[in-house]
Amino acid sequence: MNKPFALLLACVLLIAAVGCDTHNVIKKETKLYNFDSYSEGNIRAQSQGKGLNGQLLNELQLTFGAKKIPLTHEMYAEDGRGNISYMFYIRGNPQQYINLHVFTDEQERIKRIHNWYGDQNRIDSQNMHTVIYSHNRASLIYTSSGKDKGIYDKQVHEVFNSLLNRMDFNQ
Repeated sequence: MNKPFALLLACVLLIAAVGCDTHNVIKKETKLYNFDSYSEGNIRAQSQGKGLNGQLLNELQLTFGAKKIPLTHEMYAEDGRGNISYMFYIRGNPQQYINLHVFTDEQERIKRIHNWYGDQNRIDSQNMHTVIYSHNRASLIYTSSGKDKGIYDKQVHEVFNSLLNRMDFNQ
């Protein structure tokens, strides 16, 4: 009686193990199809400072922090082609913000920035002030509005120049 019972128990355990493994495989496949794995990998890479975008992001936050200018309300978006954009409010003020765009290559940056902003590096209107700094695959855009329009021009310029001197843009 012990032998048939042991055989039955072994079969039940084997079926349970195969069922659990199948469930895990299905879960992983689902993550691949709906791009969850891709997103998780990007988030992990960003948080670990891998690649140009992670390094630029870390250096940007450190440099502004050293100037006692906190960057808040971090948002980011990817376009599915390897380009990523980050946006931060300066000191929590939605009228003062910067965008950091990291593109797959310099030609992509030139094309996209031209489509978004035209040929000018500085755009002033009655309501808004925008300054565009670009190098290689990255662009840093400072936009401000309201009564304090352009108050961080000098600091953003210094930060961008500092990043140019410290970063390896050929990654």
